[in-house]
Amino acid sequence: MPRDPVPALYCPLPTRMHPESGPIGRRSVAWLERFGLLDDDRTRERIRATRPAEWACRIAPGGTGAGLQLVSDWTHLGFVIDDTRFDAGPIADRPGRLIPLMMRLMHALDHPEAPADDDPFAAAFRNLSARARAGAPAAVVRRWADGNLEWFFSVACLTAHRVAGTMPTLTEYLNLGPRDRAMRLTGSLIELAEGSVLTDADREEPTVRAVTQAANLLVTIGNDLFSFRKEADDDVLESNIVGVIRHRDGGTAEAALARTVELHDRVMCLYLGLRAQLDEDGSSTVRRHLTRLDHLIRGNLEWSVRVPRYGTGSASPWAETPADGRAAAPHLVPIDWWWDQLRTA
Repeated sequence: MPRDPVPALYCPLPTRMHPESGPIGRRSVAWLERFGLLDDDRTRERIRATRPAEWACRIAPGGTGAGLQLVSDWTHLGFVIDDTRFDAGPIADRPGRLIPLMMRLMHALDHPEAPADDDPFAAAFRNLSARARAGAPAAVVRRWADGNLEWFFSVACLTAHRVAGTMPTLTEYLNLGPRDRAMRLTGSLIELAEGSVLTDADREEPTVRAVTQAANLLVTIGNDLFSFRKEADDDVLESNIVGVIRHRDGGTAEAALARTVELHDRVMCLYLGLRAQLDEDGSSTVRRHLTRLDHLIRGNLEWSVRVPRYGTGSASPWAETPADGRAAAPHLVPIDWWWDQLRTA
């Protein structure tokens, strides 16, 4: 399938990148090699074309030292397990083997002190967990570990669709997609890397939850737009919102891409409105959280337009205006409540 450019996206957010992505990435590749996870040329080439360290350095530009290295290592590991176990490989369509693997990985994350088995992925996750526990607050580590469990469960749900030959509805995907993209654990990793943690009271406040979930959906949509052609080639469109929208509406891939961009830009306008409210009213830790979300959203897009993994053709310039800037909720049950958090004039 030809690699057409993704339509221009509306994203008036700042971008930064930590300057050490090169050496951080080389250390992450060496770390994978120690676990025997880059033993074949195809996997090694895919990692080279994915540039996981650049993604880590764009979403956590204020990260330092061991924390940022852990983000990069987890990102490298996540792409390898996606490419060889979750989305492709010998057990990707065999839930009877895939789900037990996930449970072994969860045990490694929860209890890194337990003896290692002979699975290299379990050993790598155990190493990450031990390092996180040595350098991060317990609550952040717990959220990160639980976020991995959420990621595994959503992958299992989408695997069930793949095996059954079904597609999730858009309503289902709005719940599944950000979890499949590991958004909850990514937020915890950024906190771990940058050393600034949102309080539980702030985290659970409805407007903060809405702006965070909007950011997570924006990252998911951005990732799905740029990975659509690759995932179409791999026949895994049950885990891509463009594929879900095309299945719902029919029509061409180009029309589905355009509708997906409209949803992205509409959610972006909501994000900007919620962000402005919280920037005015929120605590210093909430404002720091907003800055992290800005870098997560824009950093993911900046990485996506450049990475050879997706090969989407010439990058389109950022849109000056949204493709859909309507202020009303889009009549999508899982997310309509976000618009309720906007103050009316």
